Amino acid sequence: MRLFLSIICFLLFSSQFIPQSLAQESNYADEGFFEKARQQAMQNYQLKDTEESYSALSPSVFNPKKPTPSRFFAADISMPLIFATSNNLIKKPGSFYRAFGEVIFLQGKVLDSFGVPISGAVIEIWQANAAGKYHTLLEPDSEYIDKYFNMSGRAVTDNLGNYFFITIMPGSIAGRAPHINANIYHVKFGKLQTEIYFEQHPFNSKDYQYLAYDENDRKMLTASVKHSNIIDPDSIKLFTFNIVMEGIHDYKGF
Repeated sequence: MRLFLSIICFLLFSSQFIPQSLAQESNYADEGFFEKARQQAMQNYQLKDTEESYSALSPSVFNPKKPTPSRFFAADISMPLIFATSNNLIKKPGSFYRAFGEVIFLQGKVLDSFGVPISGAVIEIWQANAAGKYHTLLEPDSEYIDKYFNMSGRAVTDNLGNYFFITIMPGSIAGRAPHINANIYHVKFGKLQTEIYFEQHPFNSKDYQYLAYDENDRKMLTASVKHSNIIDPDSIKLFTFNIVMEGIHDYKGF
């Protein structure tokens, strides 16, 4: 008797749900069902808002960095034929004496258009000495030559794109603010010829070449400054100048 009642209950219970299950299967079999579901999902996802939010959080993905401006005016006349191979301009190899002038550190990174560090970039710089004179434009016996000063130097970026120089604050030239000339080379990213100015220097506002750049370019060509000892205004100045070269790295698989 119990077995008979169980069978009757099972048949009555199943008859209530089988038609509904068949109806659901017929909906899924309808080709238009999936298209309607996809359109509804797209509306709920709000793709446009998501892209705008992602762009705001990760601007480098959608807005490549502007390359460091090239210098407007050629500096080849003062450029040495042979560059010193050291990144230390204040002392010549083997010398016990250093150059005259205010010692400064120049540091920064070389980056591609998406802010990825560039390793192996060669940076060559040259500048005037503390008296505002380029040795290359002076007679060999000129009294303005600082015999302890390397007028030029070279550095190669490390695997994080970093470079460093130790030098002196260049002296001002007539009508010019103190600045450093720089050429950057890389086998993939090519060559960039630019110049480096110094933040907060009073002569910047009177330099006709510096003022020839627009405001954004001037900011990109001006090295920021801080002191090696933040509580000592007379401590060595650290200037940071980051360089952006046009182009991007190739994708690498590992």
